[in-house]
Amino acid sequence: MASGINTVKKGDNFEDRSLQIVRQLLKDSQISHLPEQIKIYTKKDKGYYSSMRKKKIYFDLTIEIWPPGAERYALVYFIECKNCDNSVPVDDIEEFHKKIEQVSGAHAKGIVIANAPLQEGAYNYAESAGMMVIQGESSEDYKIILHKTNKKFDGKRIPLLKGILNDDLFDPGITLIESIVDEKILEAFQNIISDTHISYNLDKLSKHDIQGEANKDLNEIDPLILSQGNTLNPDKLKFYLNKKHRIKIDTYNKPSDLLGYCDIQNAVIGLNENIVGSSRELFILAHEFGHFRLHQKLKIGQKVYDNFRDSQYSFKTGKHDLVNPKNWIEWQANCFASSLVLPKIPFQVRLVWCQQRLHLPEGAIFIDDQYQNRKEFNELIKKMAYIFSTSKTSIIHRLNEFNLINDQSRLKSIRQIIQEYRDDLLI
Repeated sequence: MASGINTVKKGDNFEDRSLQIVRQLLKDSQISHLPEQIKIYTKKDKGYYSSMRKKKIYFDLTIEIWPPGAERYALVYFIECKNCDNSVPVDDIEEFHKKIEQVSGAHAKGIVIANAPLQEGAYNYAESAGMMVIQGESSEDYKIILHKTNKKFDGKRIPLLKGILNDDLFDPGITLIESIVDEKILEAFQNIISDTHISYNLDKLSKHDIQGEANKDLNEIDPLILSQGNTLNPDKLKFYLNKKHRIKIDTYNKPSDLLGYCDIQNAVIGLNENIVGSSRELFILAHEFGHFRLHQKLKIGQKVYDNFRDSQYSFKTGKHDLVNPKNWIEWQANCFASSLVLPKIPFQVRLVWCQQRLHLPEGAIFIDDQYQNRKEFNELIKKMAYIFSTSKTSIIHRLNEFNLINDQSRLKSIRQIIQEYRDDLLI
């Protein structure tokens, strides 16, 4: 019984907090002095009468926009909170939409604030209807996952619901008020989304922490990797994944541009059949295993994830820019993969061993624009890639990370050198 009460309280807090965010932003805005033109209701006392149901329908929050001197609102925002234990079903979204259809009688906008992801059918329905969907893991953590703006308003407008229009009631004079309300609602949640405290349950581990986690696995896979410089290979890693973590390895051929994936819930790592047996296989396998090891608690939908831009690597600083969850997630998986496939001490030991065999100076690799130096550089990279069962690209990245490249070239930067190995490009 106690847990039930706590669950209800948690749900009430989520709904109350979500609606309070909207109310407060509107109250603080420049339209707060227009009480006759904008009316905000929390579960409006009189409700909205449905002739089809022959009764009133109530919504969590409604915002009515009234033209000056009008007898009826010309635009109304319907906002509904969905507090679900699992995912939001399509029936809930359909029901919300049908209620709006029955009572709006004017231009309408529908906004769903949910504490759980939408099921595929629910997402597709909301998208087709033109709804805005905001997902919050808690009352302090929101993300806009569906927001099809009207392009002619520079992406600052919430779309009107499709099929719920009454041009007879629409007054162009309310356009300014509408734009402000749209802007404030978007601002309310985007400000929170951009806040650094939002984690999506992502632990922002340091490079040292990630290397420590990778070393734990290496010691279980083969203790001699860290102590005597043994190397990893795909078969050895696959055996460990199955034996230790019960991870199944799946291969696929579509989509061809997806090199790998990790299904944490079902303990499956997928590899594109085009990379199986190639120099890419080990790193991609280790990268996906990194997701499995580091991101068990992660809470972020695929559509939200895809909307974040990719990280950019600076060869000048030797670092990736980490400005959004996607940057952190992928950087962590890459860092784990590098630590697993190319651990620091074995990497440096093998580098010296290769330099000795090729009769090259030991330590940092000198490279300039002379043909012989570039040829020796290519031979060294090729030999290191073979030893570690990985690509030339990943070897160059690791050398650069350890400050083991003395680049004196005036014609080609390290970035351009890597582009020469673009067929090996992993990330």
